[in-house]
Order: sequence, then structure tokens, then C-alpha cells
Amino acid sequence: MAVVAGLILVSITVCCCYCCYCRRPSRSRLLEEEEEQLARKREERRLQSLQRKHERKLKHDEIRKKYGLLQDSDNPYSRFENE
Repeated sequence: MAVVAGLILVSITVCCCYCCYCRRPSRSRLLEEEEEQLARKREERRLQSLQRKHERKLKHDEIRKKYGLLQDSDNPYSRFENE
């Protein structure tokens, strides 16, 4: 009877060790997944930033055009005329 109880305890211990150590996701895999997620978020933020920058530029160009401050793209430098 003691042998059967010992085998059951050993088998339970082995199963616990297997579940805790072998089946647990490896730390390196978790770090890689986290790095990929951070890279995706960083890229999304960069794209959103570029989009906002483009929208701001369009808005500022509209304001410059409204007040006649928009210069020709062909010749951005011109002489200042004195009256």
C-alpha cells in the first residue's frame, strides 16, 4: 500500500513539474511577442503622427493662401519691394 501511495505522489510531482516548467511559454518567446507588439504600436503612432503633420500643413497652407502669404513653389525666394 505504501508503494502505491509513493508512486501516486511521485507521479503527481512529475505532472506538476511538467506543467510548470515544460508547458509554460518560454520567456524569450514572451519577450519576442512583446517586442513585436511594441514595434506595431510604434509604427501606428508614427503613421498617425505623419498623418496629423500632413493635415496641419494643409490647414496652414489654406490659411496662408487666404491671406496671400503662400509663395510660389517654383521660386520661394523673391525680392522685397520697398514703396
